[in-house]
Amino acid sequence: MADRMRGKEELTKTAGPAARAASPVPLAAAVATALLLAGHWQAGPGLLGDLALFAAGMTGAVGLLLPLAHRTTRAAIARATDAADQARMTAVAAASGHHAHTQAIVETATEGIVTIDAAGGIETINGAAERLFGYTAAEVIGKNVRMLMPQPYRDEHDGYLARYLTTGEKRIIGIGREVVGLRKDGTVFPMDLSVGEGWSDGQRFFTAVIRDLTERKEMQTKLAQTERLAAVGELAAGVAHEVNNPINTIINCAQLIRDGDDPQQNGQIIIEEGERIAEIVRDLLQFARDDRDRPQPTSLNEVVQRTLRLIGENFKRHGVVLHLEIPDELPAVKARPQQIQQVLLNLLINAKDALVHGGQDRREVTVSAAIDGNGACLVVKDNGPGIPEHLGMRIFEPFVTTKRARGGTGLGLSISKSIVEGYGGTLTVASLPGEGATFRTWLPFADRTE
Repeated sequence: MADRMRGKEELTKTAGPAARAASPVPLAAAVATALLLAGHWQAGPGLLGDLALFAAGMTGAVGLLLPLAHRTTRAAIARATDAADQARMTAVAAASGHHAHTQAIVETATEGIVTIDAAGGIETINGAAERLFGYTAAEVIGKNVRMLMPQPYRDEHDGYLARYLTTGEKRIIGIGREVVGLRKDGTVFPMDLSVGEGWSDGQRFFTAVIRDLTERKEMQTKLAQTERLAAVGELAAGVAHEVNNPINTIINCAQLIRDGDDPQQNGQIIIEEGERIAEIVRDLLQFARDDRDRPQPTSLNEVVQRTLRLIGENFKRHGVVLHLEIPDELPAVKARPQQIQQVLLNLLINAKDALVHGGQDRREVTVSAAIDGNGACLVVKDNGPGIPEHLGMRIFEPFVTTKRARGGTGLGLSISKSIVEGYGGTLTVASLPGEGATFRTWLPFADRTE
């Protein structure tokens, strides 16, 4: 009995501190400890008693370690939270810095940059675009981008955008083209427009990059005018001959009338020859003037006939035979007649020069036209020496010429190509050395409603 009491006291001494420290231990562990103690009390010293003492010791150890584990876990969680906050703050700072850098790039760009949403509403506009159109950002953000377009493009823009969103058909998006813009003061200016498409937070947006072409166009106009005047100088001898013939006829008829010949018949001849002179002068003036009219339905047949009245005599004097293959009912193309005449005249003068200086005994030039898809193709073909192989397509570059020794500027074909491409057309060449050259000018048809 005394041994049992001593064992109980020892067990109480051992388990007491553990029990006091084990207040956070789950209820199941406390119940297990109590059962084991009861078993030790009943069985006395032995295996069961040892197990009870072991269980009580483990329970005490868990009770001591569990608060430490809690403190360690809380510290680890705090460190992880701090690290996550620091990483988030670093990421936010980096994103903010990247956004600021990107914004600085956009704001300092020399080209205008405008972004719009899928409905055409302006979302952002950079400083270059503000200066270009004359608006502040506050005046345009939230408004439809069509306010920056003149008619008829203003009324057509929403339809273009809706069609693209419905069908995916691209006309400018991802391609770029030359268009016109409308400033706040109402003036219209030429510009190069490139449009890209993107997504942000699941929302579609479009970015337009705009370059003002005003200065370039003015320079091209001046160069074109210079080329026209140079062509007029080259045509002067032929035109003088064209005018001289009817003048001589008029003088002869006037003398016949003075000598008593039939005034009615001779008077009619004088009228016809005078009209011929007036037509030649009119063609020459129209060609030489600075044409700033808008593109219009233009008859290629009429352009060819006017051009031949200016250059026909020049061809004859140089022994060049001209063949025409122009259909009477060729649909009109959209262009400025005077500019297309300049292109044709440049091609014909080049063909004549190639034949004259190429040493050909048989000199022939063929001018033909035909329908080609949704446009018309005007072709000038000669049987001259062809384009030197080392030049190839470089002949369309400014200042590249085969006539440098004869005063050629090398601007004629470059300007002609710019004129044609300005109407959405193309100017190409095919040539083999010794087999002549063929220039093809393609222009889109004019709108039937115009």
